[in-house]
Amino acid sequence: MKKIQINILLLAALLTGLSACLKKDAMNIDPDSGTKNVVEFANTGDNLASAASKYPRFYADLGTVSTGQVSAIKLNLSYSGIETASQDITVNLALDTAALSLYNVTDGTGYTVPPTSVYKFPSSVIIKKGTQLSQVEIIVTIASDFDFNKSYAVPLKISSVSTGMVSNNFGSAIYSFGGRNKYDGIYLVKGNVTHPNAAYTGPFVDDEVAFNTTGAATIAMKAQPFFNNGTLATFDVHPVFTVNADNSVTVSGLPDGGMAPSISDPTYKNRYDPATKTFFISYSYNAAVPRIIYDTCVYVKPR
Repeated sequence: MKKIQINILLLAALLTGLSACLKKDAMNIDPDSGTKNVVEFANTGDNLASAASKYPRFYADLGTVSTGQVSAIKLNLSYSGIETASQDITVNLALDTAALSLYNVTDGTGYTVPPTSVYKFPSSVIIKKGTQLSQVEIIVTIASDFDFNKSYAVPLKISSVSTGMVSNNFGSAIYSFGGRNKYDGIYLVKGNVTHPNAAYTGPFVDDEVAFNTTGAATIAMKAQPFFNNGTLATFDVHPVFTVNADNSVTVSGLPDGGMAPSISDPTYKNRYDPATKTFFISYSYNAAVPRIIYDTCVYVKPR
């Protein structure tokens, strides 16, 4: 009987300790501080940083965006511990480019701070008396100098607090984000190839080709599909489509003296039909022995 009681007490102690650990993880309590009045960045979604990283990183998918559009990224500041704030706490924020540089080295990433026209954040936040959390926003604007080819992140630090102490482990955080233009997505691509290899020549269809955003009105095909004796394959060719104001399309990124429209059909109108979300494209490459391609690319779904 005595042994059973001891085992029950041990089990209760284990469960209590596990519960405390889970609470610490949820609140991001700094395990090294040894105090109850720690101010820190609380989680905003999943922490995507590697285990080796000193700083947490969060990611916001802005979805389909266009120039001038404004989005918001949630930012949580926490007074961590078992007690609520005994008074209003002013939390001052600042950019932390040193944290981003270290994060890029540690995690092998290439994040860069966006132009100042793209983002803004509050310089100070108030955690109200009797509470533990304050939520504010980083405002992201798809300005004219927003570069879809770059990986953006806003690195922030708690520069000072009116009371309490700043967390050693969660006093800085990386807020990364990205978006896509309205042409980005998965397309059904069908068309025809003329090639010096007869096995590659003829009609083809591929019902799932990814087109990735590379600019405000530009997308790049993952790879040009074709049939090799009836079997779906791809060329190492990745045409880039830029939709102009009149819905004509400029094709770039072609290898070996590429031309668009194709060398065999110079009057063809490369174009985009917004009503059906369809690209009609003609191009060629390899000037010496041209490979001539016609693509009809029909939007299917988001990528």
